[in-house]
Amino acid sequence: MKKSIPVRTALSAVAIVLTASVNFAIAPATALMSSNAALGQMAHSDTAYVSAVAGMNLASMLAGMPGWILLAALILIWGSMLFKNNNQ
Repeated sequence: MKKSIPVRTALSAVAIVLTASVNFAIAPATALMSSNAALGQMAHSDTAYVSAVAGMNLASMLAGMPGWILLAALILIWGSMLFKNNNQ
């Protein structure tokens, strides 16, 4: 199926809006996860520190994931136009 530029533009806009709404939805949860993990660093044990660092890294990864998904979606939308097969 060939997609025209207006269709690709509309799909890109939908992907960007969905990514922004997902980021808006998960921002409070990742902030709470990160703050709870940071509070765990105050305990006097090495396991508390390791779990706090792991929790903060997880929250950071979850916050950045929609951006990577958006990049993959845009590559799928526009990739066939950028990497045309010249053998046809």
